[in-house]
Amino acid sequence: MVTTHLEEDPKVRSTEAAAAAHEWTSNITHDAQWFTDEHGRTLLMRGVNLCGSSKLPTRPYPGSTHLYDEKLFWDHRGVSFVGRPFPLNDAPMHFARLRAWGLTLVRLLIPWESIEHANPGEYDEEYIDYLRELIGMMPAYGIKCFIDPHQDTWSRFSGGSGAPGWTFEIAGMDIRAFKETGAAYVHNTNAVPGDPLPMVWPTNYTKLASCTMFTLFFAGDTFAPKHTYQGESIQQFLTNSFINAFQHLASRLVDLEAVIGFEFMNEPHPGYIGLDTLKAFDPIVNLIFGDSPTPLQCFALGEGVPQKVGVYIKSWPFPTKKSHMRVINENKRSAWLSGTSCIWRQHGVWDINNKGKPILKNSSYFSKDPKTGNKVDFYRDFYVPFVNKYAQAIQKVNPDWFCFVEPLANEASPVYSDTDHHHNMVFAPHWYDLNCVFYKKFDGRITHDVQALQNGVNVISATYFGRNGAKKNYRGQIKNIKKSGLNNMGQKPCVLGEVGIPMDLNQRAAFMSGDYTNHIHFMDAMINALEVNLVNFTLWNYDICNDDEYGDHWNGENFSIFSPKLIAAAIASEEKKEDLASLDTDESPNTLCDDIGRLHDGGRVLKAAIRPYASKVAGTPEKSEFNIDTLEYVFAFKPFKKQEDRARTTTTELYIPHYHYGSTKANLQVDASAGTWEYNPETQSLYHRYDSSNGGEKSITIRINSAEAMKSNANNSFNCTVM
Repeated sequence: MVTTHLEEDPKVRSTEAAAAAHEWTSNITHDAQWFTDEHGRTLLMRGVNLCGSSKLPTRPYPGSTHLYDEKLFWDHRGVSFVGRPFPLNDAPMHFARLRAWGLTLVRLLIPWESIEHANPGEYDEEYIDYLRELIGMMPAYGIKCFIDPHQDTWSRFSGGSGAPGWTFEIAGMDIRAFKETGAAYVHNTNAVPGDPLPMVWPTNYTKLASCTMFTLFFAGDTFAPKHTYQGESIQQFLTNSFINAFQHLASRLVDLEAVIGFEFMNEPHPGYIGLDTLKAFDPIVNLIFGDSPTPLQCFALGEGVPQKVGVYIKSWPFPTKKSHMRVINENKRSAWLSGTSCIWRQHGVWDINNKGKPILKNSSYFSKDPKTGNKVDFYRDFYVPFVNKYAQAIQKVNPDWFCFVEPLANEASPVYSDTDHHHNMVFAPHWYDLNCVFYKKFDGRITHDVQALQNGVNVISATYFGRNGAKKNYRGQIKNIKKSGLNNMGQKPCVLGEVGIPMDLNQRAAFMSGDYTNHIHFMDAMINALEVNLVNFTLWNYDICNDDEYGDHWNGENFSIFSPKLIAAAIASEEKKEDLASLDTDESPNTLCDDIGRLHDGGRVLKAAIRPYASKVAGTPEKSEFNIDTLEYVFAFKPFKKQEDRARTTTTELYIPHYHYGSTKANLQVDASAGTWEYNPETQSLYHRYDSSNGGEKSITIRINSAEAMKSNANNSFNCTVM
């Protein structure tokens, strides 16, 4: 079939072609599982998290987790996050870069601590003013964002990020005692130069500090009714503070067009809720690594009773194995503030016998409601009801905003009943190849389906070989995740809020050699799984603090697709520095064609991260796949039915990056099974239109190739023939 070029058919020209395909300039709504624009077109959105270092304050000293200051680190009230994710003066450059890369959906990390660190109810208006200015710049670059109240293992002071330090104080916990009592592994206080355990931070989900705070936050009324603060139950005080803080932030951002909604909480955790036994943590569900006290040992250590605990190291086929034992808290220090004692001992969960040994009095305490005796379910009884309350509070400020909800890490979606809050809810899970992330290894030869292993599948059945095997593996996992959301939450859009790869793979070999081939194959397999499953996503992450030694400056992670070090190399000469400094990032996208190449400076694994995609679709997407080796992109969709045309456009917009296809029309080969098309190299966009009189009758396939790549492909096993 011969495809007609849109320029040859003036009657089908559209003013829509003036905007870049990957820019979001209209209000975004949803139709069942799809995001939609004002024309009713289906949106496929992709972007980045801004950013890993936003978990940490900028002053009174840079909050990198490898740094420790005996005085400043503990001053959790007098901190500021102004400048996270980057200074306002630098924002135009970074936003222009994201636009050039086609990554225009931003998951903006805003930890609870950043807005309410001083005292309960006291908000950091200086930081919120900074956020307003930052977010206010986004529409000029076609960027939309949603707010992520980010947390990891509850707080910086329990080895992660998120909640203010005062939350521990109202629970009666002494943050300065966490290291000695084993209540948390805090990289700032525990790490030593050359620390071999950068992945130890997730073990805080089995430690006293994090488990206690999550349990109090979600279920304090049920499991710790004796603990109150200022005449209010600990659960109500914590949850009301959290909701009020983000509702206040919402009220300050309500007039900003870039904001499309608020997430509830990054990677929520049940703490002790639902544990059938307190004798040991389940190694299938939890990472048992480094010092690994049991729940009872955690209680005892926190109460000043020394314990000999198991120390676990990496192994295979199980992630870890016990290496040896060591005694913790020989000085008998308490993790509780003076005048307080263990909450769980007060509630009869455990005690110390006449021989001074800790004993469990009720090993199944957290599995049943102490009053009714009924077995509890974290999602049903605690998580979903609180999400309902949070979503209603945020949407009271703006009913058009979405509420992004994610399940527990590596688990299926929570189940929503007809009585739960459904308005503008979005399923926002995360996915990583946990095996490769933990071992920081990928060579494209073997991958494992960790999802299947956690469900009891044997290692052989969960093993995949080669690059195609990795793609098949990841496609299946993403398919399962998306399916769980549709089954459990209903017909709601899906955004993979976090997906990414460690850049310090294979003993950081690429940092020395400059050869990122394995990274490219890894990233390609991952994004291929996302695009084939037609899900929206935000990559983890884009971080301006990244360097080779400390990565993203948070607990040894190194995921950023951007690194200033690479810019430094690219602008080594004064001439290049002046050239980059003069880059015009404030003009409309149409002026940026010649500058796009320079915006690639600083990017990592761009060959896989930058790829073509259909962003605004005049129909229902059916297929989307990019072949990184041949540079062929195939997209298929079912046009909307004829009777719907009045409310919908017939133009589909595709992002076609210069990175792969160059900046001239001559290098682009396009074939469509129906309709006409126009390519605008200035906006890296292709606009396809079909005849509305034929809408809904037959699927349309658009096939895009690089002429240069086709010529250089020795096998020439693909062509532009319509399938």
